[in-house]
Amino acid sequence: MVALTRSLLIITLAFLILCPPAFSQPDIRPETGTYIKDMDSEGYGVLIIHNNWTMDTVAAITDIDIQPLVAVYIRSGESLTISGIEDGKYGLYFTVGSLWNQDEGKFRSVLGYYRYGTPLNFETSETQDEIEYSLFELDLYQARASNFVPDRFDFPDLSS
Repeated sequence: MVALTRSLLIITLAFLILCPPAFSQPDIRPETGTYIKDMDSEGYGVLIIHNNWTMDTVAAITDIDIQPLVAVYIRSGESLTISGIEDGKYGLYFTVGSLWNQDEGKFRSVLGYYRYGTPLNFETSETQDEIEYSLFELDLYQARASNFVPDRFDFPDLSS
C-alpha cells in the first residue's frame, strides 16, 4: 500500500512539474492604449498622459454625471495620447493597480482611485487661417502634493 501511494505521489509530482497547469490564471495586463470605453472622436482636443507611477493605471474621461466616455489602459512608465476630444468640460479619473478585470471594470488588486481636481475644459476656435484647440498634458507620479482630490467621490462604472 505504501509503495502504491509513493508511486502515485511521484506520478502526480512529475505531472505537475512537466505539464503546464491548465488552470493557471493568465497575466491580465492589456497594452497601453487599449480602450475599455470609447466615444466618437470628432473633436480637436488632445490629452497626453505620462504614467510615471510604479503600477498600471486606467484613465477615465467622464461627462458631468460621471458617466465614462473614454477609458483607456496605460502601463507603468508609458505614455498615451487621446485625441479627437470634443469641446466641453470633462472629469478625469484614474484607478491604479494590477490584474485588470475587464468584466468588472476594475483592477483585482487596487492601489487607489483618484480624481483630477479641476474639470478639463476643451475649447476649439477657428479663424480663416488656423484652428486652435485645447491640449492638456499630465504627468502622473506619486507625490505629497498634487491636483488629485483625496476626498470621497464616486468612481465611474467601467464594467462591460
